[in-house]
Formats: sequence, C-alpha cells, structure tokens
Amino acid sequence: MRRLWRPAIDKVVPYPVGKPLEILAAEAGLPSLVRLSANEHPLGPSPRVIRAIADEARQVHLYPDGDASRLRAALATRLAVLPEQIIFGNGADELLALLAWAAFEPGDEVVVPHPSFEPYATVVAIAGADLSPSPLAGYDTDLDDMLRRVSERTKAVILCSPHNPTGTIVRRRALGAFLRALGPEPPLIVLDEAYRDFSDDPDAPDGVALLPSAPTLLVMRTFSKIAGLAGARVGYAVAGAEVIDRMNRVRAPYNLNRLGQVAALAALEDVEYWQATRRLVIEERERLARELARRGYPAPPSQANFLLVKVGAGADTIRDRLYRAGILVRDGQALGFPGHLRISVGAREANERLLRTLDAQR
Repeated sequence: MRRLWRPAIDKVVPYPVGKPLEILAAEAGLPSLVRLSANEHPLGPSPRVIRAIADEARQVHLYPDGDASRLRAALATRLAVLPEQIIFGNGADELLALLAWAAFEPGDEVVVPHPSFEPYATVVAIAGADLSPSPLAGYDTDLDDMLRRVSERTKAVILCSPHNPTGTIVRRRALGAFLRALGPEPPLIVLDEAYRDFSDDPDAPDGVALLPSAPTLLVMRTFSKIAGLAGARVGYAVAGAEVIDRMNRVRAPYNLNRLGQVAALAALEDVEYWQATRRLVIEERERLARELARRGYPAPPSQANFLLVKVGAGADTIRDRLYRAGILVRDGQALGFPGHLRISVGAREANERLLRTLDAQR
C-alpha cells in the first residue's frame, strides 16, 4: 500500500484552540463572555496601535517588507543588539517550527520541562526527533534533572521562564550555573520568555543579556501579551547571528504581514502604554492571588499574567459554573495539573466579577 503521510504525524495532537467567543456566548445563552483562559491583554492594544493598523490597511494589496526592516531596527535598538540577531515569526509557534526545520533530525533528542507549552513537543514530533520530558519539581523547572538528561544525542534544551502554565521562573544564578554546566560544546538552548514583561522578581533572568556568553542560546519573546497583539501574531527571537541565519534559511519570505509589522512598531514606540500594562497586570496579579488564597484557592507565585490556581477535586464543577456565569478559565487537567484552573489576570472589573461568582458558588 502506498504510504502518503509521515509516521511522525501520528504522534501529533492538534493544539486545542477552542471555539470563537461569539459562538461560546451563543451556546451559553449569554450576550458576551469574559475570557480569562487565553492569557490575553486585559485592555487590548493601545490607541496608537489601532491608528497604525487603520492607516496601513489601504496598503494590504502590497506584499510586506520581507525583512521587517523598520521593526527589526527599532527592536534592536530597544534590546541593544544587532538587527541581524533578530528573527520574527507568526507567533512563537512559527519560531519553534523554524528552529525544528533548521536543526532537528530523526535520532536527535530535545529536553523539555513537563508539563509545559504544548507546541514544544509538537515541533519535536513533526521533525521526527525524540522528546525527553523532564518532570517539574512541584511547580518549578528542575534544572538538575534537565542537565542529567543531556547526552550526545541532545540537539536542544527548551526552557520556559516564566513557565507556562505555572507562572514560576528559572532563577538567574541557577540558569547561569546550568549554562556553564553544559560545557564548551552545548546543545541549542531555547529560553522562552513570552511572559517576561510581567516579571518583577529581581532574580528573574534576562535572556538577551546572556547571549554574549552563550553562543547557542535562542531567546523567544512576543508582542502577543504585553502589547496586546495576540491577533496580529508577532513573535520574535534573539540569538547570535549564526543561529538567526540558519533559521532565516527556512523562513518563508513574507511571514510577517504588513498590519502586524506596523502594529508591533507602534506598540514598541508607545512606551507609556507598555509600562501601564505592566503595572496593571502586576498589581492585579498580586491582588487576585491574595483574594483567591483567602478563599482557599492558592497558586504558586506567578511572574506571568496568569495564575495556576489549585481548587481541588471540584475543578470541573467550578469551571462549568464560571462558564455559565460568563467567565472562561482554562482547565488545569488539560495542562497537566488536575485539580487546578489557569486564570488569566484581567482588568479590575473582570477580576472582581470572577471573585463574586466564586463567592456565590460557595
């Protein structure tokens, strides 16, 4: 029988994107829903971003800048790196795929924390490489275990700080020791910092600052969270020029569309909105964590824009009741944490509504 599909695809489980909000609201018989399940921006993009998109809309019949030159230059200045050290992607998902296409082969191993962001495992499986999952130590990444798993077959190690879905960080000194322990010929090291903009812990690492001493390090960040551009899909990675060159060789020439480029540039220039978002999320995260703990629902200390809340055996019941009240939260069991709910930090009104609904259920 003729084989049409690669066997590796049998191992891939499609990412659960869920139904659109309007369909979920209609099914629940509600005029609208508050989505606290997707770690989205609590307020939406800045007015400056909206104007930039509207102004650029009349140009959408033209191909975008294939190198995102203006955005790349502005971001390089912000990060104090060279423009050739930056690559953009259609979200972090595409960046992971580019890395896999450029580097992963059958027989390679890739070490990842488990549980963690699902696309890590997906790109490994599609490449035909082998996944080496490293169990978390409670809610924290176990760097000692990850180091023990590194072998001659290890092509890459993927870290996530703040971690998704726990919100915890890899400590700065511990990460430095881990990188040094990998020796003079380390594998590729991916540090996913999608949520770093919400971190206020002085011991949180800055992956970009580590690049001069770690030539195989690739740092991933995004405009989806802090800038409120999840719908525009603008992720980026920063690394040494050789790493970026290899990834660019497998990148589609127009992978970042015109509207995404101008939106990200406008967001980057609107420093006040960027900082205001950070303050709002940090303040509301602390308040929400405190109020949930007071109600008997603790969460590990989060440095992201969400909380992984331990609610116990009634997690499904609580989630269903919140849904019927018009509030969406993420099922922790689907993320590897039974008895938990992952709850995005919303604006004050949304968080208060969540707390009132929980109180009404008790």
